[in-house]
Amino acid sequence: MVDTNTDPDSFEATEMQDSHGGQLHYIRPPTPRDDPHEAPVEHTKHWISTMWGRHVVLTVAHDDNRDHFALERTYLGYLRTSLAFAIIGIVIAQLFRLQKSPTPNLRMGFFVLGIPLACVCLGASMVITTLGAYRFWKQQNAMARGKVHVGGWEINFIAGTALVVTIATFLIVIAIDVEKEDT
Repeated sequence: MVDTNTDPDSFEATEMQDSHGGQLHYIRPPTPRDDPHEAPVEHTKHWISTMWGRHVVLTVAHDDNRDHFALERTYLGYLRTSLAFAIIGIVIAQLFRLQKSPTPNLRMGFFVLGIPLACVCLGASMVITTLGAYRFWKQQNAMARGKVHVGGWEINFIAGTALVVTIATFLIVIAIDVEKEDT
């Protein structure tokens, strides 16, 4: 049984019930709204932990493994596409800079347009990664609610971006070659 001479703060919950006549007294920790002098960092930590607890699933039920693995593979596909654009940007920067002639065309030439075109590819890479992460997040939240999003503007946007970057690169290379032959 409970010793009445002991400090009540050291009791377990069952001991507290016995020592206080069958009544449990719960004390909740203060929230940032309770204490106006609370630091904003604590509020940020609270927001992050609440968001993490609601939206990030660290354990997946055995029945849902297939769906979560498919979602993970889809994100890895976005990442792979993004990596391909980044590699293409680096290759363009390297190859276009190597073709420097003794008298380069400062208006339109491989040497001049290599870096801007590489930056466009690297920018497309970052956009694709961001869209992949956004889509992963959106799908994970939908799966937690028992729904799924099919298709979407993200896929069409990435296909359009890939098409525009490819056609622009092709047209720039053709224009540079035509300009070289004319001079």
